[in-house]
Amino acid sequence: MNRRFAIGVGLIVGLFAIAIPVILSVYLAWRQSFDAQRAVVSAIAADVLRRSEASTEQTLSIIKTLREANATDPCSPDNIRLMSKLDLGSDQVQAVGYVHDDHMLCSSYGKPDVPAPVGPPLYTTPYGTQSRIGVEFPDSPGLKFLLVSDVRSGYTTAIHPDLPLDVFTDDPEVSVGVFSTVSRKPVISRRAMKPEWLDYLVGDSIAAQRVDGEHLVAVKKSEKYALAADAAIPSGRVTAGLWRSAMTLVPIGLAAGGLLALVVAFLVRQQLALRSLIKLALKRNEFFLEYQPIMDLRDGRCVGAEALIRWRRADGHIVRPDLFIPEAEDAGLISEITQRVMDLVARDAAELLRLRPGLHIAINLSARDLQSDATGPLVRSLIQRMGVQPHNVMVEATERGFMQAEVAHRVMNDLHDSNIRIAIDDFGTGYSSLSYLQKFRLDYLKIDKSFVDTMGGEAATSQVAHHIIEMAKSLNLEMIAEGVETEAQLLYLRQRGVQYAQGWFFSKAVAFDDFAAFVVKLEDAARA
Repeated sequence: MNRRFAIGVGLIVGLFAIAIPVILSVYLAWRQSFDAQRAVVSAIAADVLRRSEASTEQTLSIIKTLREANATDPCSPDNIRLMSKLDLGSDQVQAVGYVHDDHMLCSSYGKPDVPAPVGPPLYTTPYGTQSRIGVEFPDSPGLKFLLVSDVRSGYTTAIHPDLPLDVFTDDPEVSVGVFSTVSRKPVISRRAMKPEWLDYLVGDSIAAQRVDGEHLVAVKKSEKYALAADAAIPSGRVTAGLWRSAMTLVPIGLAAGGLLALVVAFLVRQQLALRSLIKLALKRNEFFLEYQPIMDLRDGRCVGAEALIRWRRADGHIVRPDLFIPEAEDAGLISEITQRVMDLVARDAAELLRLRPGLHIAINLSARDLQSDATGPLVRSLIQRMGVQPHNVMVEATERGFMQAEVAHRVMNDLHDSNIRIAIDDFGTGYSSLSYLQKFRLDYLKIDKSFVDTMGGEAATSQVAHHIIEMAKSLNLEMIAEGVETEAQLLYLRQRGVQYAQGWFFSKAVAFDDFAAFVVKLEDAARA
């Protein structure tokens, strides 16, 4: 009996000796993960508040400028031009207009024949503005805007409701929104939001975190405006997810089989993951280039081409760039892809560029490339390898690459000092700012296909291309229009002084040999 008792006690102690460290590790992992989730929710709320404050600041600045202009007729051509200028100079405001008697009489897009109804304001803020939520304009069905109007002057800004909420999260269960601390009503929101979350801000506090039984909630209150931002994750999902993560720490006696299964599953998952396939594609040389000709609209010459990365897997399947490029950026592989692009350009185009020194090849740089001091030497090395001149290579960068302005400024100055030309791509499609064009040394501005498609039409964005063209002229930037597909678009661009264009009207993106043949064909036609 004593032996059995001793064996039993020893067994229990042994089980506790194994279980207690495991249980403690599980709890610590759960606590650490839970705190990490709280930090994520807090960061999301802070980002939403920052964007909302930026929208408010730009709105008040625009209204102040228009009021100080003291236009006799708010809808005069001169005042509409001022609205357009203020609109283009803002990265938060979608349109600027004038509202009277609950109708928008004119805006930065012009003066419509029939004023657009915007409905009555929902509430008035302490700083003299009125807000309207979910306003839909006749020429933009399905798009609903937040309108902020100056009570005194009627000047109004339209803000897309997704803009302040466009934080870096694609989790469908994360709720985000902005509340008015005056009306306690949501100004904009994505999924379920509760006004009572504002009560978590006790006294003069500007931030709070709570678990309300259903959600893990973070609330951030603006110190400057009557706004508060909320972010929330379902608490049940958080608890379940954290517990599943913590349970990976199993007793050592059961770990061998489980660990083996996890390792196999991990390796299979990694092998199938897109980033692993990208690494494999780089080793197998599955990437190739297609070249889309760039045409001079003044004389019909082909002046060069944009090098576009393509991926054909071993089974022949083509992976779209909009799928693998973002994944490569997230995985830190985009610089390797940029290097591969340069290697392929050197292989394909060196001879043609030496024979025809008037041509150039445009290479796209990623946001990561613009944050690396190695980019300048990399491009210069490409030019030296090909035995060509700096003007034979052009680099294109999207505005997202300018976010870390100090580093990007240094990298772009380095390229410019080497006489390498720079184009800003996709201008106007994200959170563009006129300051980008003024701050950085640029040579070209590319007009995005989305604006070319609507030129001359009646859509809300139909006049954006015209404003971008005029802005580029004022800054002495040459222009390249993307996605030109019709003769009407070509005529519109040529009449307005756009120098260059690319698109299916001239040629789709083709293999290099086909591009070279295209250049020769144009030259033969010009001599005939």
